[in-house]
Amino acid sequence: METDNPFCPIRQQAVPSAEELQDGGSDDPLNEQDISITPVLIRRYEGRAVFLISSECAMYCRFCNRKRMVGRGWDPGEFFEESFRYLSGDTTIREVILSGGDPFMIPPGLLDKILSRLRTMQHVKTIRISTRLPVVDPGRMTREHFTILKRHGPLWIVIHINHPREITPEFLENVRRFRGAGSVMVSQTVLLRNVNDCENILLKLFEALVSEGVKPYYLFQLDEVRGGRHFKVRLEKGIRIMKALRAKASGLAMPQYAVDITGGLGKVPVDYAYLKGRKGKKAYIENMSGATGIYTDDGDESRCKQCGLCK
Repeated sequence: METDNPFCPIRQQAVPSAEELQDGGSDDPLNEQDISITPVLIRRYEGRAVFLISSECAMYCRFCNRKRMVGRGWDPGEFFEESFRYLSGDTTIREVILSGGDPFMIPPGLLDKILSRLRTMQHVKTIRISTRLPVVDPGRMTREHFTILKRHGPLWIVIHINHPREITPEFLENVRRFRGAGSVMVSQTVLLRNVNDCENILLKLFEALVSEGVKPYYLFQLDEVRGGRHFKVRLEKGIRIMKALRAKASGLAMPQYAVDITGGLGKVPVDYAYLKGRKGKKAYIENMSGATGIYTDDGDESRCKQCGLCK
């Protein structure tokens, strides 16, 4: 980090500034409190739940949508048993996302116990771990962590990474160790003003990740958290950036640009509208350079005959 450069992209994410005192935003922009089953278990979508197994992070991002709770010193362990009871009793839950805080901040032995409990639940088919620790404090990842991950694999590891400068040799070593443990790796990035709101910076980041076996998964519009307004990028600019990336990047390096709608309405994709219009069965579709072609849209509109569930 360039400690004497106020515009250093790492410094801006980590060091508090007076701009955080601006009005606007919410302590709980995604309204997680109203969809919490327990204080550490969140259920917004059918089929999956978010389990907050840690209240600590290796770096307190100034734009975090859980600033209201992380680093507050509360012990999530006291809520674990009621959370496990709910998870084991609701057989509609197919995926559990371990988050926090950062799941890798808890003792490795506790992480092992949590994964063991989840693996006893036959209805839980997928376990995802969302983390930033391998980026901001890669030395904290130990051999024991990777032994545990291999024991409970396959696991999906979602790495929060925002700028090419965060791709260090130590981070890349962790990526190789994750892959060696059989983990599947994807990334999520937050679009941040004066940090990464540039097609060239994001192209460099996403292509570097793909070259190391990490699939860019989400590019998130900033959540409307209190104190984060100065990081906001207009949606129109984000859409322009995505359009430019689509013309330059491999499909493997293209994340989904999404916004988590304020108030808890869920995340939706936001992208350039390539379908420009219709005339009869002709669909007029624009490419990345602005040229328009025609696709004959004469497929069968009858309902699905395969699953037996569609109405």
